[in-house]
Amino acid sequence: MRIFKIENDLTFNLKAILPEQIFDLLQRNNSYDPKISKDVESIISRVRADGDEAILQLSNQFDKANFLSSEDFLVSKDEFFEAEKLISPELIDSFKISAQRIKFYHQQQMPADFNFVDQLGFELGNHWQAIQKLGVYVPGGSASYPSSVLMSVIPAQVAGVEEIVVCVPTNNSKINPAVLYACKFCGIDKVYKIGGAQAISALAFGTKKIPKVDKIVGPGNSYVALAKKQLYGEVGIDMIAGPTDLTIVADNTPNPTWLAIDALSQLEHGEDSKAFIIVDNFDFAQKINDEIAKLKPQLTRKNIIEKSLTNSAIFVINNISQAHFLVNFIAPEHLQIVTLEPEKILAKIKNSGAIFTGQYCPEAIGDYVAGPSHTLPTSGTSRFASGLSVYDFLKRQSLIKCDKNSFFQLAKPASLMAEAEGLTAHQLSIDIRKL
Repeated sequence: MRIFKIENDLTFNLKAILPEQIFDLLQRNNSYDPKISKDVESIISRVRADGDEAILQLSNQFDKANFLSSEDFLVSKDEFFEAEKLISPELIDSFKISAQRIKFYHQQQMPADFNFVDQLGFELGNHWQAIQKLGVYVPGGSASYPSSVLMSVIPAQVAGVEEIVVCVPTNNSKINPAVLYACKFCGIDKVYKIGGAQAISALAFGTKKIPKVDKIVGPGNSYVALAKKQLYGEVGIDMIAGPTDLTIVADNTPNPTWLAIDALSQLEHGEDSKAFIIVDNFDFAQKINDEIAKLKPQLTRKNIIEKSLTNSAIFVINNISQAHFLVNFIAPEHLQIVTLEPEKILAKIKNSGAIFTGQYCPEAIGDYVAGPSHTLPTSGTSRFASGLSVYDFLKRQSLIKCDKNSFFQLAKPASLMAEAEGLTAHQLSIDIRKL
């Protein structure tokens, strides 16, 4: 991993003080290939026109699904049964612990309805309603994530979503049995063996075999992300997920080996993943880098890590108290603060999807058992977006009630505003009640 020494004190205006090479690295955002965007547009058109037949052809082409008919899309009871036999009792217990924590955390998030009568006699309120139909996408390519089933489905169930279906692509006609067990564990019996842009299109439009949903959540590859982007409005989406990322802020007190493996754990997700480490001691930065070099060859996904390291760097700044300037500019998906007094830095953090504090709180604990959903805003979008929560599965309804007396107290200003906008029917709708 490259080490950069930043000589100047940090300020809000980083562009004015950072070398161009560092500034470009920090703001680099892997944009989607225009060719992929055109391919996705074509896939969406095919699914819209030909439904299940298009899905069958595309799944066999891209995922080697070996479907003979649309009847093969749905995971059978026998497949669920066979998957469960491959799951160890210890893993089942782990799922139970994770699920309990995810459920409890999201139960605390549930907002309350409110109603009140104002001084003019208007009865006003705000009521929450769960969306009715949800589609959950679970990746199944170079890596598959049973944890993503728990992290997406359980918050939706807490919110009150009644109908949930899952799409997960096959990998040479196979699905990770842990993913299927996670679905069964959550009570999901409609799991479709389709992925990519064709899965997102099917959930958005609906076909004879696959139901149309109100919203789609869950991470995926570039095809999935661009399909969600292009179909937003036809269907609700959680976010347009890009490559995963981690930023670590550390003084020279933590174990450098731990920080090294924390960074590598994020970089093993994909070749476009990135990790930034911010320290204020060059010798400590070198220790971390040496540990990265030692640990990397031991890891099963070292070839992926080798490429994602080119997106990553260690920054040595003058004082760790200035780290928030870099963090808020990066707007990381995940942030670890590993200092003696993390609260001092935490108080200045404006942009981050999830924050982990302390030497014994690695990002990986949040991926599985901490409680909050691990589906988080990537590619700097934590500047304006939040992680998946019960709020993603709820809608707010505004309630308004007024009687004759309260109506007459506001009728004149409403009529005048309608007149100013030239909307005579609006004005008459109010004035006619004054006759």
